[in-house]
Amino acid sequence: MPVASKAAPRVRQRPVRGVIARPVGARPGRSGRLYAGEPENCRRQPREFAAILVGLAILLAVLDTYRVETRAFRVVVLLATAAMPIHYLAPFRWKKPLFVAISIVGLFLTLGPAVSASVLGIGALLLAMAAAPLPWVVRAGLIAAVAAGLAAMRPGPAAAGEAETAGAIPVVASLFMFRMVIYLYELKHARGREPIVDAASYFLLLPNFVFPHFPVVDYRTFQRGYFARGIHEIQRAGLAMMSRGTVHLLGYRVIDRLLLITPDAVDGPAALASFVVCNYLLYLRVSGQFHIACGMLHLFGFQLPETHHRYLLASSFTDYWRRINIYWKDFMIRVVFNPVVFRLKRWPQPLALAAATASVFVATWLLHAYQSFWLRGAWGFGVPDALFWGILGVLVLINVQLDARRPARRSRVDTARPSARARVLGLLRVAATFTTIAVLWSLWSSPSLESWLDLLRRGLRL
Repeated sequence: MPVASKAAPRVRQRPVRGVIARPVGARPGRSGRLYAGEPENCRRQPREFAAILVGLAILLAVLDTYRVETRAFRVVVLLATAAMPIHYLAPFRWKKPLFVAISIVGLFLTLGPAVSASVLGIGALLLAMAAAPLPWVVRAGLIAAVAAGLAAMRPGPAAAGEAETAGAIPVVASLFMFRMVIYLYELKHARGREPIVDAASYFLLLPNFVFPHFPVVDYRTFQRGYFARGIHEIQRAGLAMMSRGTVHLLGYRVIDRLLLITPDAVDGPAALASFVVCNYLLYLRVSGQFHIACGMLHLFGFQLPETHHRYLLASSFTDYWRRINIYWKDFMIRVVFNPVVFRLKRWPQPLALAAATASVFVATWLLHAYQSFWLRGAWGFGVPDALFWGILGVLVLINVQLDARRPARRSRVDTARPSARARVLGLLRVAATFTTIAVLWSLWSSPSLESWLDLLRRGLRL
């Protein structure tokens, strides 16, 4: 409870999720203090916030100067910059509803009134079903039925965007197709009802409207991270994350426009190596978008973990799986790997790990095809997709078995100072992992297995 002054009545403090409320002595205003009943992490410091705002303005100038991504993306960043002072000065109890309102404004600015109204209507229906006073199985079945109806209405790639509903369905899918799975899981195990503002802030994420491929944010992590540290510390971390994302996007542009050659231009080993490496590095666009999206959420107090961690320096295939698209890895561990291991706990450990790993990659393949249908209107069940996920799954499975057999040796190597031989071997492992992933990536991005084999024949001059 905050300490009330003699002149002011005692204010009852509502419980706050994800933050630690501390006693506050005075009722603050624009001087940088706290409003009565607010958590310590919400303390306002105008000078620190001004420095963050200047850094964000410089980043926005860079994005606009080099025309990074689409105009809608830059509009969303401009909206976030303009709305930050209002959100920053607002009382804590208003901040989350204000973030939802800002997200809705961004939705209308980027997609227009017709599509935005459809998105909000379908989203409200899904959230109402999830919160209905019905058994969990019934609610999940109703949501699945709505998803099936939307899938039946989903047009093919050629007709995408022709109708008002057709334009709304891919956006609704981007917002709900994975996060609704996590949300239903939380509702199944929650002790009470989840506040509607928490659900609305979780699904209506401002950057998601311009990034259809969006990180699978975990609901509980999202809520627990809300003002989990001082707001300026969270905002600085978000600004750093957005800066890294901008560097990734600029690197992607250089590679895409200046370095990448077409598959038809491959006529020797050097050209093949150039194409394979540059084609793999196009993933910088995805990692850049993920960094910027999560960094933008930091600006409004949502502390989230990093989305990628130096994935180009992975030294094994399990290390690669842990570093790239970390949110997806955590999602798969939670909904697939751990349940399978728990069900098979009486099996020998190697068999249980193998079954769980295989289940993860089968589910990943199926869910990527599912995502492709919702976002592009075409299923991703081609031969290159199956080979990519199958081969990568086998490689990760082998690494998992090897790692499980030498835990003691791994811990000794991690604590000791590596020798020159160990460093060389580490560099060789990084190079081998990078090369293997890049070759597999060229297979995944090929339209067919025949075209990929033809690419290798011309590159190797067979």
